[in-house]
Amino acid sequence: MHFQPWWLDAVCSSGAWDVCLATGAGNAVTGALPYFITQRWGLKIIRQPPLTSYGGPWVHYPENQDLKLQKRVNLERKILEELVRQLPKAAFFQQSFRPEIHNWLPFQWAGYRQTTRYTYLFHKLNDLELIWAGCKNTLRTDIRKATRSVGVHREPDALMIAWELHLKSFLRKGKRPPYSYETVRSLHDVLLERRQSICFVARDRDSNIPHAALYLAFDARNASVLFTGQDPAFKSISAVWLLFWEAIKYCSEKGLAFDFEGSMEREIERGFRAFGAQLTPYHQIWKAGNRLSDLAFRVYRAL
Repeated sequence: MHFQPWWLDAVCSSGAWDVCLATGAGNAVTGALPYFITQRWGLKIIRQPPLTSYGGPWVHYPENQDLKLQKRVNLERKILEELVRQLPKAAFFQQSFRPEIHNWLPFQWAGYRQTTRYTYLFHKLNDLELIWAGCKNTLRTDIRKATRSVGVHREPDALMIAWELHLKSFLRKGKRPPYSYETVRSLHDVLLERRQSICFVARDRDSNIPHAALYLAFDARNASVLFTGQDPAFKSISAVWLLFWEAIKYCSEKGLAFDFEGSMEREIERGFRAFGAQLTPYHQIWKAGNRLSDLAFRVYRAL
């Protein structure tokens, strides 16, 4: 989903995106590495596009061939080395690889560095009773409590409501989202047109006032939480956890895997962990052009 040209066209309005391509026999594409170029402090940087949790390489493995491990790794090495060679020079580079990408050695050999990050994943949701039983007791209590106060509505075009609640969540912490409403709207429009998104809104059972919202994006196999929002005035009702449970149920209906696209923040991670999903590592690869930009990049990564 994050690799599709229509996705990148929607979220890369503040810069430009391009792609490195590796080819094999007959000029058939064997690998791809999209990248997003923008400016920071007057310097050209390559970074993760807005609203896009994962990037990194795509490798095409020969169909109907049972590759031995050695041949598979050798194929990856050749393709990844070709992709790395094509990357343009930049003061900074940072990408988060998809969790299924384990091999980053060609990047390491080219001077790139690696940080391990984590998300939570449900690969299969065919047994909701088992998933519910695996949730932490306190989470089940919070979800039951929330159902007494709010009703959950599936509202495909409730973007403005979700955005306003999302903005409130940031402002409560004295921050603003690292992307604009225009970028969110651009992505929403194309997802809505393709029928690849749904917005869940928790509304007060008496007043119909929205307490929380969750925006889900998906393709034929996977779904991920694009963003959530919650009115701080109703935080004690725990409506956002009810929305996560409703999103999980929705993915179960459609036979999709579910990615929390988990935060590394302790408070948020604790909530995601309570659902009993699988803690899943993924690589964040980065590189600075020189010592000065390396120092600046470390500051940038901490923002």
